[in-house]
Amino acid sequence: MKKVLIIAFDNTGLEYLSLRQVLESFGFSVLIKYIGRPNHFTEVLEGKMEFDPDYIIISCHGEEGKIIMPVLAMSIYTGNEPRTDFSDKEISQYLKIKNKIIINTGCMTGTEDMLLSFSRNQNVYIAPNNYIEGSSALFFVINFFYILTQNNNVIQSFESAKNYDKETMVFVTSNNLYFPR
Repeated sequence: MKKVLIIAFDNTGLEYLSLRQVLESFGFSVLIKYIGRPNHFTEVLEGKMEFDPDYIIISCHGEEGKIIMPVLAMSIYTGNEPRTDFSDKEISQYLKIKNKIIINTGCMTGTEDMLLSFSRNQNVYIAPNNYIEGSSALFFVINFFYILTQNNNVIQSFESAKNYDKETMVFVTSNNLYFPR
């Protein structure tokens, strides 16, 4: 059974719960990791979890190539905890996970710099390179996994889900999908 980790950031509505319900009905084992502070996200990027997923879905908001992080009161942050939104620099600093298919639903998180940062360690990264309607991002992910369950490979699933309409066309991927290292 393939395993999926959904990283649930605040203010994404019920996207992560919808994904969990649908993916479990498709036969995937799903775990949700709630992100209440930046260190929760760095733990996932560093692979500090007992759950070893095949797929990681980042359910978040994004803007201009950054993942919007929770904002805490200054007295709540720990010593070296990041205090900014995560760009390619923070991803490169913390990313240690390997050989994962990572799908991000956040707007504009598919910039070239983010693609390069997430694609290290033979990961495949899929994300929108522009603004996208939340329902279209949800539909893309569900469609991707549905097509995958029909004995298709990741390339076929990505291409079919991406080419559904003009909204889903904003999803891009790293070269690792087509040219594994």
